[in-house]
Amino acid sequence: MSEDTGRLSRERLWTLIAVFFFAAVVLVSMQASVTAGDKTAAKRMATKQAFELYQNKCLGCHDSVADPEKPGRTRDDWYLVVNVMHDYGLALTADEGDAIVQLLYELRKGMERDAG
Repeated sequence: MSEDTGRLSRERLWTLIAVFFFAAVVLVSMQASVTAGDKTAAKRMATKQAFELYQNKCLGCHDSVADPEKPGRTRDDWYLVVNVMHDYGLALTADEGDAIVQLLYELRKGMERDAG
């Protein structure tokens, strides 16, 4: 009978190990999905803030981001455009400039060339 008791303990031990392992896997996968959701929400918020910045800083002189006369700008081209606007009196921090470039590139994705 003592062998059976020892055997049951080993079976319980392996069952507990399996349950804990399964629980850990479930918790890790739940954390990954929450993190992905947080990243999506953060990206939406960043895009919204960049668009508000674009409205405040750019739309006073420019009607729209769509310029059918000059399609195919790379991300580097957008950096040049934003930097040239400094010569016209546009006051932007580096982070604001990065946000506007990212916004312009994302809005025109599919129409733009990838930077080489």
